[in-house]
Amino acid sequence: MHKICGLFVLGGLLGCSMGPDYHEMAPATPNHWQAKPAADLKQTNLGDLKIWWKSFGDAQLDHLMDKALAGNLDIKIALARVDQARAERRGARAELFPTVAAKAGAQRNENPFPGLAPGIKYNMFELGFDALWEVDLFGRLQRRLEAASAELDAASEQYRQAWVTLTSDLARSYIEYRSLQNQLRITRSNLESQQRTLALTEKLFNEGVNARHDVVRARAQAETTASQLPTLEANLVATLRQLEVLVGQKPGSLATTLKTPGTVPAAPGREVLTSPAETLRHRPDLRTAERQLAAATAMQGAAVAELFPKISLSAFLGLRNTDLESLFKSAAFSYGTVGNLVQPLLNFGRIQAGIDLANAKQKEAYLAYEKAVLEALQETETALTRYLQEEIRRQALARAVADQQESVRLSQLRYHEGVISFLDVLDAQRTLYVAEIDLARSQAATATNLIAVYKALGGGADAAR
Repeated sequence: MHKICGLFVLGGLLGCSMGPDYHEMAPATPNHWQAKPAADLKQTNLGDLKIWWKSFGDAQLDHLMDKALAGNLDIKIALARVDQARAERRGARAELFPTVAAKAGAQRNENPFPGLAPGIKYNMFELGFDALWEVDLFGRLQRRLEAASAELDAASEQYRQAWVTLTSDLARSYIEYRSLQNQLRITRSNLESQQRTLALTEKLFNEGVNARHDVVRARAQAETTASQLPTLEANLVATLRQLEVLVGQKPGSLATTLKTPGTVPAAPGREVLTSPAETLRHRPDLRTAERQLAAATAMQGAAVAELFPKISLSAFLGLRNTDLESLFKSAAFSYGTVGNLVQPLLNFGRIQAGIDLANAKQKEAYLAYEKAVLEALQETETALTRYLQEEIRRQALARAVADQQESVRLSQLRYHEGVISFLDVLDAQRTLYVAEIDLARSQAATATNLIAVYKALGGGADAAR
């Protein structure tokens, strides 16, 4: 028996693993982004991506990020999933080792062996320890452990991806909130100016200088501007509620903190571009897909190993006796070892179905990884293009607003001199308001598109560590 046990142990140590061995994927990537010529690329420090939001230089935004670190529920859910995967890996690892259990039992037997005279009866009492160990000769348990380890890595990457999503969503909502405050300020300022113009027009009409048509046009323009306020205020409250959810707090908790209007955080510049290969290595969603592919590959080996024998060793150490009163005497001491080999013979295709299922899941994981690579490249290209083009648009709108402000000033002077009609003044004011609103929205869009670039580069992932 000792020799048999030694052979089983040696076989376990020298056992081979079934199925293909996984090798880390290295996807083919372009040399440079299409959104910008390669010569103009500026390599960013990947360490700065951990806390990219600090590049906006907004203390309130930094404070909200700190609150999200402590209170966001999506982050806590992702962390709980990491704990689940870690527990599953511990369970898979424990299967490689023997299990030992305390055992106590009593049996009543009659005619235990064929051919004996009827009426022979006896009792059996036992108390001791049972041990059972499956010798992983063909690597089934080892492959399952590999899969569990890869799933743990994937859960950790999903936790970091949750951070990427949170930081980008929080920064985007904060910028939208500041932009809405800015749009409200512009709208109210224009409304005050239009109301002053309306009052002056009514005064001139009462004095017989202006026509009633000028009063009606001035009043209509003021009322149109006033009608924008309720929508902006409702959107402002909705964005505030979204910020409160992201930081994990109840409605109204940030009302006082963000009540004072602030400027829209300015986009810090264009030194955010990295190479495509570096981007793919840094993105946690791609690392998640790669780890899930590794887990699916390992499970292929575990499925193939089901075709081969399962070898197990069991042992008992304790007390056995047919007499309960003599159970604790030295003569009742007993031990035993058993070796078992079970080879599947007839299972009606169950094992082969398991192999086919594992192969299909591995293929799905591979295709999902390839799709994730393409989507990552597409997302980054789109974000870069939108950011660069919106920055050009913002600069043009800033020049347009400056020109329109001068146009309003000149039109008012020309109107008082009687050179132009009042309709020209109203038209200049309306055009200025539209340009100012467009500029405010473009400032927010530029910053939001930059946030999308940071997200596409995997920014914020390492903040979870």
